[in-house]
Amino acid sequence: MKKTLSSPLFIVVTSLLLLIILVATYSRHKETLKSESTTFSLVRQDDTLEVLLSSHSSDFFIYKGTPIGFQYELLKEFEKASGRVINLTINHDSKEAYKEILKPHYDIIAADIRKSGLVSSFLTFSYPHSYTYPVILSRKGQIYDSNIVKELHIPDDYHHFLSMDLLEELNFKIIDKEHYEGEELINQLQEKEIDFMICDYQTAITLLPFYDNLAIGSRIGPIYERCWILDKNNDELNNEINNWIIAFSKTNKYHFLLKRYFSPHSLIIKRHFSNSGNKNISPYDHIIKKYAKEYGIDWQFVVAIMYQESKFQSGLYGLGGSYGLMQMMPETMTYFGIDETSSEEEQIVAGIKYLYKIARAFDNITDKKEKYHFVAASYNAGRGHILDAQRLCEKNQQNSTQWKFVSKYLILKSKKEYYSDPVVKSGFLPGKHTVKYAEEVMARYNAYLELHP
Repeated sequence: MKKTLSSPLFIVVTSLLLLIILVATYSRHKETLKSESTTFSLVRQDDTLEVLLSSHSSDFFIYKGTPIGFQYELLKEFEKASGRVINLTINHDSKEAYKEILKPHYDIIAADIRKSGLVSSFLTFSYPHSYTYPVILSRKGQIYDSNIVKELHIPDDYHHFLSMDLLEELNFKIIDKEHYEGEELINQLQEKEIDFMICDYQTAITLLPFYDNLAIGSRIGPIYERCWILDKNNDELNNEINNWIIAFSKTNKYHFLLKRYFSPHSLIIKRHFSNSGNKNISPYDHIIKKYAKEYGIDWQFVVAIMYQESKFQSGLYGLGGSYGLMQMMPETMTYFGIDETSSEEEQIVAGIKYLYKIARAFDNITDKKEKYHFVAASYNAGRGHILDAQRLCEKNQQNSTQWKFVSKYLILKSKKEYYSDPVVKSGFLPGKHTVKYAEEVMARYNAYLELHP
């Protein structure tokens, strides 16, 4: 008998085929969901934002031992406004930053890229946080003779539009300087190795006060928007970022930052910005590196402590008779064999020995950065108060080797019910100050690590 489409065999075969198709479809969909959840995990885990910031002369640098910069401060303002924690990675190589733009590693990439071309069509840009434009840099008195062909050098990290008609009119020949970024070309210009270069205005206004012989020339292209590159898979966060940028750009604080960093009269730029060739954080780096290595303490951590204590000023007297670069108390100075007549190197060595002694008390904390929170707090308040907070943690069944718990009880030691607890040996402490001290030291230490890995 002839089989029809409704025969049992046909139904069984058809059902099996449909089942196979559904399983395959579900598997592909499951893999897609798995991939998407990996993309989202960076912002959903502990409400932390992963941010990549390019080390740019106007956006991140060290001022009197403190990390600052236009985009650095913008990110800090967003961190405060959003209530999230920004985990900041500083990138020193523009090419490495470009490798990251299509990867789901970061929620924000604070790096400039031309908003055109094939790659940019796959990117999500924030609302612009600032604007700049290309200018010609030359030495003062340089002649712009249109009858002479002049070489115009373009940094390797420059990616924005130029007015080719104007460049042709001025008789410039474009020279791409592979492997040289803007700050390096400015040094070549100063040293008369080249005569003309392209630079964006924000970089020029930041660096020129350190080069007496250089001048900003003509604007040589359109104004372009500086934007953050965002994770295209996170619409909710991106909308939050854009709404914040729009609102913040109308505030007095935003205009203060523009004036602070991009005004020709900025005191921060004129007096305190380090020339890109100067890689030191403090005047004492060479001494600190030598002895910190000997005692197994990160030299960047020692510098962060020193800045917090004295801002690198020697001969200071502080509260309770503390003295010098490391602001050690008289009893501690005596213990380590120094006094007010000791040299700066002797003060630094004593401070490093003291930090080493403190650190030994927390050898049970294996994570170095976690441990350094305890060391910094002990340097400020004395180890006894931190041990008290640890004992209060243990009494309340919380982890006494994690700073987030210990810092809570350090603050509570200002309340009688806590500082009078039988497990407390060192009594009252206005712990909020010590917690702030430790966290400021660690924020500075982390920034120093990015600048000097």
